[in-house]
Amino acid sequence: MKSLKFSLLDNAMDSLRQGVGFALKEEPTKRDLKLSILLLAQAVELLLKERLKREHWSLVFKDIEQAGNSDANTVTITDAIKRLEQIAHVTFEPGEQDTISKFSVIRNRIQHYEIDITIEEVIGKAHSAIALITRFLKDEFDGDIRDYLDEDDVQRLLDVDEALEHVKEIARQNIKKIKKENEPIKASDRMIWKFDVLDCPQCWQEFYIFSPDAHISQCQLCKYDGGFIVCARCGYQAPSGSWDFHSEGADFAMCNNCWGDIVNKP
Repeated sequence: MKSLKFSLLDNAMDSLRQGVGFALKEEPTKRDLKLSILLLAQAVELLLKERLKREHWSLVFKDIEQAGNSDANTVTITDAIKRLEQIAHVTFEPGEQDTISKFSVIRNRIQHYEIDITIEEVIGKAHSAIALITRFLKDEFDGDIRDYLDEDDVQRLLDVDEALEHVKEIARQNIKKIKKENEPIKASDRMIWKFDVLDCPQCWQEFYIFSPDAHISQCQLCKYDGGFIVCARCGYQAPSGSWDFHSEGADFAMCNNCWGDIVNKP
């Protein structure tokens, strides 16, 4: 018999994935934004509770002496924040508690009464919530929000200014970690080892790792994977979509330098 089972974290990430999908649509409808608020607010609340659970499972419940009872109430968002600060010593960045509070108010209005708010304000609040979740996942769970999103939503996430700096920091840390893990031990090998960080052909940001020696060709920001394109004439390698290539294909590719030599050859 099939059953519906989500861990606390899985439940949070499922709400996150759906909420981000609705919030980051190119032209979200009123229904999309309504659902994004409900789902993102749920994701925030569940993430706070997951962090409490990791401190101690009983902290998730309103009355700790009732912890574990099937009918016991869990903490409110306000109490969750207090316990995270006072017991787990979690530090919230300036404005984050205000974001949580205002987002919860909007969520409650939708669930229990009626709502009258501009589309622009809803989008702004949703972006702030996404930024908070991005930061909280990174700092409290050593997690990466992009691991839980669809490919299209990862691309759109980079347009959320509030979240972008957190994602960039994750990308920088990933580059350092990947380089350290793959760097040759011998100094002589490191001299000829190729590990470049390039401008990404997809997002144009300098977070693209290109290392034929380590078999890595991927942007650590937008996650674009360009593989390895090899010039048929000189053997020069670059990721797919690189401006260094005049033409590229499965069977034939030529870099700009070789193309220029052929065109300008007397």
